[in-house]
Amino acid sequence: MLCSISLLSKVAHWPGQSRFNDGSKTPSVVSYQAGKLKACAAQAMQDLEEDPKNVAYWFKLHLHPATMLEPAASQTFEIPPLPAGVTIERVYADLMQYLMEHTQNFFEKTIPNGPQIWARARGTITVVLATPNGWDIREQAVLRRAAIRASLVKEETASQLLQFVTESEASVHFALDHPQNDWIKRNVIFAIIDCGGSTVDTTIYRCVSTNPLGLKEVCPSGCIQAGGIFINREVQKVLERKLKGTPFDNPEIIRSMVKVFETELKAEFDGVMENYGLRFGSINDNDPSLGINKGKITLSNEDLEPAFDLVTKQINEHCVKSLIQQRAKYAVLVGGLADSPYVRRALWRELKAKDIQLIPGGDSANKAAAEGAIISLIKQFVVARAAKATFGGCIRPQYDKKLHRERKHTVRVYPE
Repeated sequence: MLCSISLLSKVAHWPGQSRFNDGSKTPSVVSYQAGKLKACAAQAMQDLEEDPKNVAYWFKLHLHPATMLEPAASQTFEIPPLPAGVTIERVYADLMQYLMEHTQNFFEKTIPNGPQIWARARGTITVVLATPNGWDIREQAVLRRAAIRASLVKEETASQLLQFVTESEASVHFALDHPQNDWIKRNVIFAIIDCGGSTVDTTIYRCVSTNPLGLKEVCPSGCIQAGGIFINREVQKVLERKLKGTPFDNPEIIRSMVKVFETELKAEFDGVMENYGLRFGSINDNDPSLGINKGKITLSNEDLEPAFDLVTKQINEHCVKSLIQQRAKYAVLVGGLADSPYVRRALWRELKAKDIQLIPGGDSANKAAAEGAIISLIKQFVVARAAKATFGGCIRPQYDKKLHRERKHTVRVYPE
């Protein structure tokens, strides 16, 4: 991210991917060969299809703490292992180094006098990392070591130049930094629901002032292990069952179908039509009994709905409950999964029944957490946060006579 107080812009395209369909987003995928880094991001996607055991993907799950709530189907959900001999810290370091190198390349090519400006400012650049609400100092320590290893910051300056912000706090800065927020008034209570790839983060705020804008967390933020990748995995299971024992029962073919689902159909599925098409092959791929015609497989609404319901039910059970308890009036929906019309409608229906208004958080292609992380560093709307835990011991517990019946004869009443 490239930012000043007056201007915030993104790296508009990355190596190996189209400049269309939001070229500013790039996959979190890293491939290795014989233990050595081979490719990152879009350039590693081909390796994921051909040699997945040497590719780190969905690796964020390896860092999730045990305290985070696992998905309902967690007993059957297997986290993809990292390539042999590769640690989670190294994966993050390799990806961070790739991102910084190409950010520098983009900056130097698109900004007048870019190389000179970059060389002058490089040693004082502040790096802001947005992390799930459920991550804490253990996960931050891993990312800090990775950032130092990737030369994003030096060890002696990491405490000043490497900052962390929760994804929900980043997202609220993104959402409220844009116009059309007339609903924000003093004492209004609202929530940010950030539906991402592997987590759904929820934070509830009270607006304590409007000029300048000040927000206060009213309760500890929530984080559940749910999101887009769990929908992908359920769709993969559907395809595996549907194609079992057929000529299309091939891991590479199924992976290509899931890839198309993720990039195209997932953001289009609304649960309204009876059938949905998923293009995966050539015009020579045909099998009417499987619903395959000219390289396109037909999936029914009944095939796809359960995959989405797995996530929407979790959000309703674990996120909406806290909104009701805190009497929130609005919920701002952000994150990649917020693009899904099915997810939006399911949440809208649930919230409407509780008299809570759902507000779209803007174009998620803008990457609310990424942009919001930078905005939060500059504007700092949040003025108070709710602690997730307290430390210390209880030294003056409240008297409970039930615990002292055997010694009640020793009770004495003293005047104050």
